[in-house]
Amino acid sequence: MLIDVILIPSSAGDNTQTGQISVVVDILRATSTIVTALANQAHRVIPVLEPEEAFELKQKLGATDCILGGERKGFKIAGFDLGNSPCEYSKEKVAGKTIVLTTTNGTKAALWAEGASMVIFGSFLNMAAICNYIVTCPHDVTIVCAGRQGDLSLEDTACAGMIVSLIGSNYDLTDNAKAALFTFEKAGQIGLTSFVGQTQHGRYLREIGMESDIALCTDLNSIPVVPRLKDGDITILNF
Repeated sequence: MLIDVILIPSSAGDNTQTGQISVVVDILRATSTIVTALANQAHRVIPVLEPEEAFELKQKLGATDCILGGERKGFKIAGFDLGNSPCEYSKEKVAGKTIVLTTTNGTKAALWAEGASMVIFGSFLNMAAICNYIVTCPHDVTIVCAGRQGDLSLEDTACAGMIVSLIGSNYDLTDNAKAALFTFEKAGQIGLTSFVGQTQHGRYLREIGMESDIALCTDLNSIPVVPRLKDGDITILNF
């Protein structure tokens, strides 16, 4: 069995994955938000590419049961109910609701990965849960780093590397997987929160007044859920 890591989404081309597990990671902040929303009893999360799709879907589903969430350039989209910070997705706001989500990087990666037979979502928050699930499945694994506007992001690479570190002894590793592992080892020397805070995206969040999200998104193993994308919906996988 093999672990591969897609470090730079723009270099991946069309998704031709079949018969394997894809783990989508977007630490700052989409997958952290998805994990948090589902843990707080959101009914489902529907990823879409553009805000216009989200508005149309809310009209179709009904405003009472549907919440629009997402960001552009880190900020809540005009007319949306919530942005892309995990702290916004409290149980009081999202329990029982359908969340239609669009973000700059994470939802694009999620929809790109749909070709795999199993698509799950990883973050530092649910690291133990996703690794526990992966080792029960005898399949190749591709970790899809959402990146940042088509470029590599060190926080996603470090998250991919942690997955490799925890489960990699049972797999062959591609060079990209080994590179992710090296990045995680560096992050471990510094500490996750400090490392993520020093990345390009971490620095940007500080600049726009969202520094608190860095600590929220590096709260290791705080949420024991595995989100799965199936038939367009992200829900909690029971295993």
